[in-house]
Amino acid sequence: MAKQRFTIKLTQLQCIKESDPGPSEPYLWVTYFALGPNVPPFQTGPLAVNTPAYDAFRTEFASMSAGDVVGIPPFIASASFDMDLEVLGPKLLGCVAILMEEDDTRQSDIVFGRIAYSKEMEKQLNDLMRKRIQTGNDGPLTDDEKNTIMTAVKSKVTDAVGSHQSAFDLFRDQDDNLGFTYVILPDGKDDNGDPKPITAGAFSFPDVITKKSVLPGLPATLVTDQYVLSGELTIEAVPADTVDLCAKPRAALKAKRDEIKGLQLRVESLQFQLQHATPQQKSAIVQEIGATNDLIDQAEAALPGLEAALDHCIAHPPISVDVHDVVVADPIG
Repeated sequence: MAKQRFTIKLTQLQCIKESDPGPSEPYLWVTYFALGPNVPPFQTGPLAVNTPAYDAFRTEFASMSAGDVVGIPPFIASASFDMDLEVLGPKLLGCVAILMEEDDTRQSDIVFGRIAYSKEMEKQLNDLMRKRIQTGNDGPLTDDEKNTIMTAVKSKVTDAVGSHQSAFDLFRDQDDNLGFTYVILPDGKDDNGDPKPITAGAFSFPDVITKKSVLPGLPATLVTDQYVLSGELTIEAVPADTVDLCAKPRAALKAKRDEIKGLQLRVESLQFQLQHATPQQKSAIVQEIGATNDLIDQAEAALPGLEAALDHCIAHPPISVDVHDVVVADPIG
């Protein structure tokens, strides 16, 4: 059997209960993973791990009240892994989801939390898989294993967010962690004790249920948040290799836009430093902000030329390409 492409797609989030006085503002951090021989392109350890990186993760989610169902924003909704099921060795696919609720944490601070989450979740998943491979353990995850992962991840996120805050931020209503859920495919074993085959189809994650105490008065009142995340697995043939006739101008334009984004993030970081700097430090930081803004202006000035070059390539693509056994991509992309 040739390699096949396995795509995990998150389809919807349903709010069963929510405890806010008004609509809640949930958002997700998700990590997809796969175990198999040479699973490209995210293999960093025993597992291939993919945590979508997009910093507008809070603004893309809709507010929700009990009974609401929303789709998952495309930027985090799916990940694909290529595997040949006939190659010897254990194989599985999975997804971990952390459900958060937006409150008053600054966006720049929670971005640092997401970055810390991504790194620590990848480390913890690979550490767990190494231990299981060494011991030959293919049973369900234990509560201790789940708690170890979540304690480590929560600690890293809390430290990352807190390290960029001042004492005044202690009075903010920080974003809440509503819970952790995951799915592993295939789910369990057959009647003979062998792993079930990986098959396409819809699935639901275990409910995310959070109970917390609030104190509008005495005695304390216990409230509950409950959400259900759903998804599906699709399996298809791996597409043939493609040649992008406009790869060079497309890459040049992307690189320039990435450069601008990086410079803008540097300015945001410097502005944050400026708010907490001593009078002696402020002059140098202001100069650095000015110099970085100059670089942004220069980079933005180059954009029209790069965009024009890509537009010209799309309108007049090269007509002679020396390739064999490939599919030529539509230059529009």
